[in-house]
Amino acid sequence: MSNLIRAELYKLQRNKTFWVLFGTVAGLSGLLHFLVIIDWWQLTGTEFDQAGLSELNALSPFTIPLFFNLIVSSLAGFYISTEFSQSSVIKNQVISGNKRSHIYIAKYLVFSLGASLVTIVIPLLTAIIMVSLFGYGEILNASNLMYLGRAFSLFALQFLCFTAIVLLIAIVTEDSGKTIIFTLLLSIIMFAIEKLFTFPIVRMVYENTFFFEFTEVFKVMMTNDAIIKAILIGSVSLIVISLCGMFVFNRKEIK
Repeated sequence: MSNLIRAELYKLQRNKTFWVLFGTVAGLSGLLHFLVIIDWWQLTGTEFDQAGLSELNALSPFTIPLFFNLIVSSLAGFYISTEFSQSSVIKNQVISGNKRSHIYIAKYLVFSLGASLVTIVIPLLTAIIMVSLFGYGEILNASNLMYLGRAFSLFALQFLCFTAIVLLIAIVTEDSGKTIIFTLLLSIIMFAIEKLFTFPIVRMVYENTFFFEFTEVFKVMMTNDAIIKAILIGSVSLIVISLCGMFVFNRKEIK
C-alpha cells in the first residue's frame, strides 16, 4: 500500500496538468486578492465580510463548486482518466498483484491531496501572504484565525466528498473530456436545485448534502448542532461515495 502511494505521489509530481493548475491558481489568487485589497474589485456581501475579513473576499470564488469544479475535474481528467488509455497504467498495477481496493485508495488519497493543495491551500496561503504584505496582518487575530480554522476544516471535509465523486466519474468515463463535462453538469444541477427549486422534499434532500454544506460552513455563527451536522454529512457522504467508487473500480473491466 505504501509503495502504491509513493508511486502515485511520484506521478503527481511529474504531472504537467498539476503544475499548470498550481501556477495558474497561485497567479489568479494573487491577482484577485490584490484587486480586492486595493479596492479595485468591490466584492461585498460575502461570509468573509460578515466575519470582519473583507480583505479575504477573493477567497470566495474558490469555495464555489461551479468554480473549483474546473480545477478538480481537470486534474482528475489528466491524472486519473488518462491512465485507462493506451498507456495501460492501471492495467499494469492490477496485473502486478496489487489489490484493486488498495489501488483505488492510493489514487484517491493522492488525487485528493493534489486537489486540496491547488484548490484550498494555495488560495488560503496566498490570501494570508497578501494581507500581510499590504499591512493588514492585524485582521489575522486569534478570533479570526479560529473562524478560518473551523470554516476551512469543515470545508475540507466536504471537499473530500467532492473529490471522491470526481474520481468515481473519472473511473466510469475513462476520458478526460467526459470527466470534466459530467462533473460540470453535476455542479450545474446542484446549483440549479439550490437557486430554483422550492419544493419542500427537494429542499430537504438538498439541505442534507455536502453541496449545501459548502456554503453553510463559512457562516460566521454556527451552532454546535450545525457543526455536528456538517461533520456527519461530510463523513457519511465520504464513506458512502468511497465505497461506491471502490465497488465500481473492483467490478470494472480493465482492457
